[in-house]
Amino acid sequence: MISNPERQFKAMMKISSKLIRLIKQSNSFVITGHINPDGDSVGSCLGLALGLKKIGKKDVTVLTKDPLPESLEFLPSAKTVKHSPPKKECDLLFILDCNTLDRTGFESISAKNIIVLDHHVLPASTARSGFHRSLAECIIDTGSAATGMIVYKLLKALKIDIEKNIAANLYAAIIVDTGGFRYSNSSPEALRIASHLVEAGAKPWSISKEIYENKPYRSMKLLGLSLATLERKNSVAWISTTDSMFKKTGATPGNCEDFVDFPRKVKGVEVAVFFRYNGTNAYKVSLRSKGKINVQKIAKSFDGGGHAPAAGCRVTGSLKEVQDKILKAIKKEMKK
Repeated sequence: MISNPERQFKAMMKISSKLIRLIKQSNSFVITGHINPDGDSVGSCLGLALGLKKIGKKDVTVLTKDPLPESLEFLPSAKTVKHSPPKKECDLLFILDCNTLDRTGFESISAKNIIVLDHHVLPASTARSGFHRSLAECIIDTGSAATGMIVYKLLKALKIDIEKNIAANLYAAIIVDTGGFRYSNSSPEALRIASHLVEAGAKPWSISKEIYENKPYRSMKLLGLSLATLERKNSVAWISTTDSMFKKTGATPGNCEDFVDFPRKVKGVEVAVFFRYNGTNAYKVSLRSKGKINVQKIAKSFDGGGHAPAAGCRVTGSLKEVQDKILKAIKKEMKK
């Protein structure tokens, strides 16, 4: 255990010999990501699991609280994902694409040691995450476009051959978090790693087609209802998805992962917001910026997190109350 885990909470991208040794000495692994898993979370988890199995680690479990979005079910080994933690204690728990246990949706997962691999800024409520006593190492590289890039570097440090199934998962992770290499985080490093993954067997068109051009019918019906709520005030635009819309279409939260991208497409808009029903008297809020406004600061004020151009949080209240709170916070940040 590390005596002062807080000192590990900083942007860094060095794969330590300690981490390599810990992985090699461990026999049982659980790998999990955040609730409502997206392409980076799922691709990173599956890519790491396949890599560990390549070096002879047989007891490897990939775990998500929520079902995978249909658009990600094509990923290699997606069918092996579990939704309930193993009853026995594992040697090593990996938390990927988030950095607190509560973000995984699980109250506890029994593990001797915990490793965090992430590229998001820590939320304000880090102290309540409850796993510091078991935290062996925490790599948070905010300069990485996707957690999949961190996993790629870890597998390389372990001298694991990146075969086509690992490559497909990690490529999916990177294209989702870079918006198909359209976003400002599409760094030279992200493109270089993606190139290596293509050389290893990832098929860009096949993966992009499944993620971007294979939406369920109910997802498109839900999008239509949500777009009908489109509103704009000055350089801010937003849409909403309510409980009644979910019930009317039969869609699930996993069917609306990219809905926030649509208000961002409006000409002249700097900040886009998507309000999604998240249970009784609560909404999941997704924020996107075209570059001038740091939406991570807005999300952080509501105990959320993310990046300067893309962030999210959960806010309690009616839809109107939540919208008023968020729009007020955006206006305040814009004045700065």
